[in-house]
Parts: sequence; structure tokens; C-alpha cells
Amino acid sequence: MAYSQALVLAGGIAHVPILITALKFADNKTLKLNQSHAAALALEKEKAAAAAAAAASAAAEQEKARLKAQQAAAEAASETD
Repeated sequence: MAYSQALVLAGGIAHVPILITALKFADNKTLKLNQSHAAALALEKEKAAAAAAAAASAAAEQEKARLKAQQAAAEAASETD
């Protein structure tokens, strides 16, 4: 069965909105996935930065305690002399 050119063109044109709708739906789905993935990565970076800040703070506190103990030891040594 042969189709005329006008019928083939009309069929093609009729399917364009269907294709556009399907592609737009897929684009929206991937966009939402990408946004949620980006948000998860940002949250992970924030947690890592907070952990690094806490580790730096703990290291500073340990250094202060070490210096204080060293100073106390020096004072005790000078008192015994």
C-alpha cells in the first residue's frame, strides 16, 4: 500500500509534539537527578570542611596543652634549682 507525500508529511508533523513532550519529560527527570546529586555533593563538602575545622581546632588545643605542660615543667625545674 503506497502513501502519498502529503500523508507521510502530515504523519511526521503530527508526531513532532509527541517527540518534544517525551524529550522534555526526560530532560526534566535528568535535571532533577543532577540537582539532587549536586546538593548531596555540596552537603558532603560542607561536612568535610566542618570535620577539617574541628580537627584543626583540636590540634590547636593539643598544642596549647603541650606548651602549657612544657612551661609548667620548666617552672618546676627552675624552682628546684
